[in-house]
Amino acid sequence: MSDHGLDLLVLGAHPDDAEVHVGGLLALCAKRGLKAGILDLTQGDLGTRGTVAMRRTEALEAADILGVERILLDFPDARFDESERYRVALMEALRRTRPQVLVLPAPEDHHPDHRRAFRLGREAAYYAGLKNYPCEGQPWRPKAVAWVGGVNPATVPDLVIDVSDVWEQRMAAFDAFGSQFAHDPEAPPTRIADPSFRAGILGRSLHWGSLFLVPHAEGLWCEKPIPPALLRLVARLNP
Repeated sequence: MSDHGLDLLVLGAHPDDAEVHVGGLLALCAKRGLKAGILDLTQGDLGTRGTVAMRRTEALEAADILGVERILLDFPDARFDESERYRVALMEALRRTRPQVLVLPAPEDHHPDHRRAFRLGREAAYYAGLKNYPCEGQPWRPKAVAWVGGVNPATVPDLVIDVSDVWEQRMAAFDAFGSQFAHDPEAPPTRIADPSFRAGILGRSLHWGSLFLVPHAEGLWCEKPIPPALLRLVARLNP
């Protein structure tokens, strides 16, 4: 671990959100010797499939496959908001982990929890750096904040990361969430359990990879100009 804490922290509203979008980025960080983590805001307890215990076991297995740490804040699924209570809890987690780069859910995602988590994450990342904010821990503000593009992004990413070296590992972590993604005729049908959802992950990786003549890639979006800390991270991953 570098002296600042985590090199990368990926925030998800639910267990599996990080693996859907940037599992390759996380695995590549671990492969390059960087310290990365996943922060799940909720346990996904209101999901259609799987139990809390099942999803927690799957989340820990996926993190182990990726080689990253996992943190759970245990906010109520679908019922957390942008109030002070949740903002401070997230600020304290950021002060503990001290990430250089924070990756958030998509701001325009179809899922309300993802949109809310983006807004909460942006606020917490800023306020965590204020010395006089009444919050536990030493002030820390991530040097860069980026976000994923949702399951159907309409724009080309601002940054594209070659994850070809860890593609099988990345998909193994995704597949660890069998309660959510496995095609099971006996289970309630969901959008994410349909085989087309997994195919979409592969399709995006192939398309973004084709832009840079590599087999598989993942994308990130951010404000411009692109923060130097984010450029440094990508340079260390794809030297």
